Amino acid sequence: MPAEKNIKEALESIKRIQPGELVVVEYSSLDPVHLVVLLIILSRRDEMNVIVSDIFDQLHVVLSHLKIMGIQTGWVNEIPVIKFGGIMPRGSVIRRISLLDTPFVWHMEYMEAVKTIQGMKLVVTLGFEKLITIKPEIPASTVCRLLLTSCPDDEIKIVFVNRDMLTESILEDIREPATRVFRLGFAGRKLTLTIVKSLSLKNYGKTFSVDTGELVAYLTQLTQKAGNPGQ
Repeated sequence: MPAEKNIKEALESIKRIQPGELVVVEYSSLDPVHLVVLLIILSRRDEMNVIVSDIFDQLHVVLSHLKIMGIQTGWVNEIPVIKFGGIMPRGSVIRRISLLDTPFVWHMEYMEAVKTIQGMKLVVTLGFEKLITIKPEIPASTVCRLLLTSCPDDEIKIVFVNRDMLTESILEDIREPATRVFRLGFAGRKLTLTIVKSLSLKNYGKTFSVDTGELVAYLTQLTQKAGNPGQ
């Protein structure tokens, strides 16, 4: 049975992620991943500069789902966004990267964009699986090596991956450089989080759950307190 976690415990778990770490969050197309994206961003934005790497307008999808649920989204207006393809300008776009270029060019332009933001950084990548499926002629290992293996000491990378869109062998390519891998699930109003990989060996295989009703109420209250003039 999954161990119950309240919101405070979930936040403490997020805050234990250290600079220099690459964290992969795997989810399915039916999971309410938008709630987890918002929880991670809001939990660290007061202590780190949050950057969103938005692949094929996945940020727009997340914001649309939050807004329909009644959760304010004006907080995104001040967040720097690096766009890989797509047409929906959400957040403060600091760089647009063409997917017509090679993965090497993606990597160089991405690194240049991140370096324009000073201080400690939390980089949240949405839609990473689309970088792999858009150019099937390029080995997934090449894309992963260029975009996932480098994580400086002043940066945390959290990469969201829709596991339904990739084969298990490609998921293994993504998991290999990660310091932590979490697998989301959703059943019976509970959002579950299984630890697939961790630097803490005793946590391997553990599953925790959070009541989604409590999580929605918490996020709604938190975003209202933030003001959100752009809603």
